[in-house]
Amino acid sequence: MIYLRKLLILALTVLFMAGGAQTLRPQGTASAPQRNLAIDDLFQIKDVSEAQVSPDGKWVAYTVGSTSLKEEKSEAQVWMVPTAGGDPIPMTAKGSSASRPRWSPDGKYLAFLSARGEAKTQVWLLDRNGGDSQQLTEVRQGVQSYDWSPDGRRLVLLIQDPSPEDLAAAKDEEQGVKPARSRTQPPWVIDRLQTKRDYEGYLDRRRTHLYVFDVPAKKLTQITGGDYDDSQPAWAPDGRFIVFVSNRDKEPDATFNTELWLVAADNPDRGKTMVRL
Repeated sequence: MIYLRKLLILALTVLFMAGGAQTLRPQGTASAPQRNLAIDDLFQIKDVSEAQVSPDGKWVAYTVGSTSLKEEKSEAQVWMVPTAGGDPIPMTAKGSSASRPRWSPDGKYLAFLSARGEAKTQVWLLDRNGGDSQQLTEVRQGVQSYDWSPDGRRLVLLIQDPSPEDLAAAKDEEQGVKPARSRTQPPWVIDRLQTKRDYEGYLDRRRTHLYVFDVPAKKLTQITGGDYDDSQPAWAPDGRFIVFVSNRDKEPDATFNTELWLVAADNPDRGKTMVRL
């Protein structure tokens, strides 16, 4: 809804600035009568982004985003096109949005983020040679972002701390209790200097941290923690360390002092042992 409103505001702004003078001419009909730009025209524009060249340089994966005014929702698909020229190939189907396509280091697989059905956003995997996509991660609270390790055997994930509802559902699952259809929404308790943020809403103490996912073993390990948000992880070339950005001041909400930090990719203490660069 927020994205849709921004598009509508943009459309109205364009029309206002143009003063009705901007016109469109159908392709291939040079003598056809011109017409004024309409709001519906804006929703025919596709947003191409996140271009990623395959390791062998033969393919480019990218996303194509569109917005439906009638359905009041936006959606993106992953496509692939040969660099030598040719028709683009859709890699994900309509009906479920996909983002952040990333090639595996050997170029055999294409990963992406998607939330399908009522599930949270997970990492999915596609074989470049064809076949259906396979869900790679099963993180209850969902995955915000990810990146491949240099050897292609691990992923670094950005995951927010679980909510009380996530923890209750996990407990029910461990005890074999059938989850309740609906749970009472607990009241919001705000005890932070920053109370609200665009696209996130009210802020609680759930923070975003780094996890390493072992692809063959399907094992997830948390490598940073604390009352801080971590972001923008990048692997060292040898895969032993990960650099990330974090504001680790005593009161992070009061400053913008983000710095670079270094943590071992196999760190067992959730970030107690790391180095500020």
